[in-house]
Amino acid sequence: MRVGIGGTFNVLHKGHELLFETAFSVGDEVEVGLTSDDFARRSRKVEVLPYFQRKAGLSSFLERYGKPFEIVMISDMLGTAATSEKIDAIVVSPETRANADGINEQRRRNGLKQLKVFTIREVKADDSEPISATRIVQGEIDKDGRLMRPLKVAVGSTNRVKVDAARNVFTQAFGLVEVVSVDPEHGVERQPMHDRILEGATRRARNSLERTGADYGVGIEAGLVKDPFSGRHVDVQYCAIVDASGRVTVGRGPGFEYPPSVTKAVLEGGSVGETMSDITGIEDIGRRSGSIGFLSDWLIDRTALSEIAVLMALIPRLRKELYEPGDPTWSSDAVSR
Repeated sequence: MRVGIGGTFNVLHKGHELLFETAFSVGDEVEVGLTSDDFARRSRKVEVLPYFQRKAGLSSFLERYGKPFEIVMISDMLGTAATSEKIDAIVVSPETRANADGINEQRRRNGLKQLKVFTIREVKADDSEPISATRIVQGEIDKDGRLMRPLKVAVGSTNRVKVDAARNVFTQAFGLVEVVSVDPEHGVERQPMHDRILEGATRRARNSLERTGADYGVGIEAGLVKDPFSGRHVDVQYCAIVDASGRVTVGRGPGFEYPPSVTKAVLEGGSVGETMSDITGIEDIGRRSGSIGFLSDWLIDRTALSEIAVLMALIPRLRKELYEPGDPTWSSDAVSR
C-alpha cells in the first residue's frame, strides 16, 4: 500500500515523527508531498527554509525507516493525493483532518477511488499545547515539545506544604518550573469531607489558573472519606490539575486513620488542624509536618503525602499518548467509493 503525507516540514519535530511512524507502519511505501517555496511562504507566518534544504533534511530523516519513499513538490492544499492513481491512503494530523475530506471529495469528482484516512493523535508540548514548527521557530519550545521558558504552575493555596509539594513534583517531571502561590480567597470549605474534597481541589486549581494565566493550575485538598471496606473514616489528599484547555486530571494519595477523638470532632464540625494542634501542642500543624508527621512518629510528613497526590494527578500528562481519547496512536476511517 502506498501512503501519502503532505506538509512543509520546515523543522522536523516529535509530531512529524509520529506522522511518519504511522505512515511507514501501515504502508509499504510513502509518498511525501513537500510544499513549494511559493506555497510555503503563502501558508506560513514564519520564515521557511528553501525547498532544496527542506527536501535534503527530510530525505535524510526518512532513511531511518528502511522503506521506499518518494518526495514530490506540491503547490496547493490538495497536492498530488487528489489526482494520483498510485496512492491508496493518507496520514493526517487532527489539524489537517478536514483537508483529507477535501482530497477525497476531489477524487470522487475525478472518478478515483477514495483514500483510506489515518488520523494520528495530537502531539502536545509540556504546556499541553500542540507541538508545531511555528512554535519552535519562534523559540517557544524545542522539537521534543520542551518549553524554552519556565513552565508556570499556579497552586491554589498559601500553604507552604502544598506549594512545595507541587514544586517538587513538577520540577522532577519538567525541569525548569516557576511556581506561584494563589490565595483561594473564597469558595473553599474550611474542612471538606467525602466528594467535597475533590470538588474543593478542582475549584482551587481552576481559580488559580484563571487568576494567573499559568500553564497549569493545581489544587490540593485533604479531608475525611469513609472507607467502603472497613467502614472507617480515613484522611485522604486529593489533587486536581487543570490546563489552559480546561482539561482536568485528578489523583489521590494514601489514606490513614485519625485517633477516634479527632475523627469524632471533625464529624461534629471541627477541623483536623485545630483539633490536632490542641492534642500535639504544635501550632498550625497543617502548615508544617502535618498530622501525619506526628502520628507516624516523623516517618513521613504532609509534604510527602501531597507529593504522591500531585504525581498521581500528573500521570495522564506524563504519558499523554495513552490517555488521549480514542486509539493511543492513530485512528482510521475506511472510506468506500
